[in-house]
Amino acid sequence: MNCTKLISIIVPVYNAEKYVNRCIKSILNQTYTNFELILVEDGSSDASGLLCDDWAKQDIRIKVIHKENGGASSARNCGLNMAVGEYITFVDSDDWIEPYMYECLYKIMKENGAQMASCEGRIVSSKDKKILQPIPKIEVWGRKELLDCFFRINGEATVYGICGKLISKDLLGDYRFIEGRMNEDIEASFYLCSKCKKAVYTNIIFYNYFRNYDGVTNSRFSEKKLDLLYIWDSLKERVLSLTPEYKEVYEMNCKRARFTLLVQMHLNGYDKGNPVMQVIKQKLKKEVRKSCIDLLKWKMPISRKVFLLLVCIL
Repeated sequence: MNCTKLISIIVPVYNAEKYVNRCIKSILNQTYTNFELILVEDGSSDASGLLCDDWAKQDIRIKVIHKENGGASSARNCGLNMAVGEYITFVDSDDWIEPYMYECLYKIMKENGAQMASCEGRIVSSKDKKILQPIPKIEVWGRKELLDCFFRINGEATVYGICGKLISKDLLGDYRFIEGRMNEDIEASFYLCSKCKKAVYTNIIFYNYFRNYDGVTNSRFSEKKLDLLYIWDSLKERVLSLTPEYKEVYEMNCKRARFTLLVQMHLNGYDKGNPVMQVIKQKLKKEVRKSCIDLLKWKMPISRKVFLLLVCIL
């Protein structure tokens, strides 16, 4: 494909020696070839850094940054500081993308005069390979549709991931991710949705999220998971300022966040011998019970509502 606009692809890399080659190969196999690949090696203790350097020797489009460990947001910010492309996109080092992803996203962005494009993704394990694609469709969203989706007012699934998107650098501006927190994509997604005037979406599955069962997101509940509440609570001032019409649904999402954490404590387990964990559970349980009626009225799958009743009783 004859491309005229440079895309900056930012990949944070931390202890990903098992997966980073697959990720890089999928990017180099893109039919859209006018890109720079910025690998931000975030103080890995394995061979990830060496692998990144080896790839950089093979392709002049690859740039490698080595830095002290600071987390995914810190690595993304480091990549943003170096990026010179007119479009920005992010890929996690244990994920991979399909060959036509950027060609398609760039094309539908240009055709619709959009500032951002997103595709569908799938969660996969090492055993899942074949993609069953849906009948292709494209939807153009304005700011209202983006915010409705972000706040899930129609019962949408969680859509906060920053990967699987192609973003105009003009839209992103000087934005930088919150560092040192989990669930930072929520804040980033709100920023984009509140600022974007027109976006385009395709239901074609281009992004593969690798489910690492040894990863932090699947581990036993810890205090770090409370970052979810910090992120939502920190959005309050901006929501009231930029999108006051979403005040009530914002508050519902805060209630859902507390329900989500209580569910995680039940499903993933926690250190029951730790008094701090006991206090956290009781506090979450009290807050969820208080919000139970409101949550039952909210658009959620029946299975979630059943679980809501169970965690309120148990």
